[in-house]
Amino acid sequence: MDTTALLWLVGAAGSGKTATAWALFRQLADAGVRAAYVDGDQVGMAYPAPAGDPDNERVKARGLGAVWSGFRAAGAQCVVVSGGVGSAAVVADYAGQVPGAAMTLVELAVDAAERRRRLLGRGNSEYLIEPAAAHAAELARNPLTAHRVDTGGRTVAEVVALVRERVGDWPGAAPGPWPARSFPAVESTEEERAPMVWVCGAAGVGKSTTAFPVFLRLLASGVRASYVDLAQIGWAAPETPDDPGGHRLRAHNLGALWRAHRDAGSRCLVVSGAGGGAAAMRGYLGAVPDCDPVVVRLDARPDVLAERIQMRSNGIGVELPGDALRGLAGADLARAVAEAQDEAARLAAEGVGDSCVDTSDRTVEQVAADIAAVAGVPGVSGRPRRS
Repeated sequence: MDTTALLWLVGAAGSGKTATAWALFRQLADAGVRAAYVDGDQVGMAYPAPAGDPDNERVKARGLGAVWSGFRAAGAQCVVVSGGVGSAAVVADYAGQVPGAAMTLVELAVDAAERRRRLLGRGNSEYLIEPAAAHAAELARNPLTAHRVDTGGRTVAEVVALVRERVGDWPGAAPGPWPARSFPAVESTEEERAPMVWVCGAAGVGKSTTAFPVFLRLLASGVRASYVDLAQIGWAAPETPDDPGGHRLRAHNLGALWRAHRDAGSRCLVVSGAGGGAAAMRGYLGAVPDCDPVVVRLDARPDVLAERIQMRSNGIGVELPGDALRGLAGADLARAVAEAQDEAARLAAEGVGDSCVDTSDRTVEQVAADIAAVAGVPGVSGRPRRS
């Protein structure tokens, strides 16, 4: 039987799921295992949640199934998933979306006091503490798995070691290099074209920081919308020579994820991500033929890019898995700044984007308002206007 190993780390918010899953993914990839990583929340950003599913679990399950097909087609040996499911019925819904998965669940847990410290320490408000406590209590009453790891007082590396001890020789020996990537052709669609806003630009320019408020504007206007961060839907390593940067994989996963979200009721798509330049971006747009895109390129002065990358390296801003800028120093930091400045110049020279918004010396709110104006947000009706 053709199966792919899937290891799912479950648990309440603050238990360490994302940090542990990411570290395990990187450890496997460094050992030569063809590994992929999925954050369950990142593939389910289609809101508002429907009545009867306040945690949007059905959309998240569809989203996982969408990118699962991409990783399988790419030749992944295993997929590591982090996400906070709360019941066996929800797990069964997810399992139905991942055909060919050999699924193993491991629950991460932590005591209430440390869970509270972690949630507050990463900038979350008090309102998350009570739901996290209720989720932990439910898992204690109705365990989803016999594999349980207490993360309290332990480093991420120590937790990863314990998880691997619980699951034994998972996923098995490294199978060799990735095969050549081959994805099914995107079928033409007769559906009405949906508005799409893509915020692109060089590293550190503020893509996710400003695109997400645009998504929130759509929700506030009553539009059921989806948000996709391209960086979060194509984590597969080691890198394969025939797909540098993983743009073909991410383009496939973008198309599959959007179709899953559209089937679930989304009517507008907001995307943030670099895109890899004009040629690679055509591949992304070709993966969503039922969208009418407005591509907004963000730019900033070289000194502003340098300052923002320095801030990111110091841990300022939202922490997402795989942030290559976090923790950089010295020559590595200088190299990242130079690469971002070169990328900004290249994107400008290639004429990427229908519009360009300069973010220098401007607030997130001001930039988001400009993006919204270019794309006709909020109050989207039919196709967005182009500038």
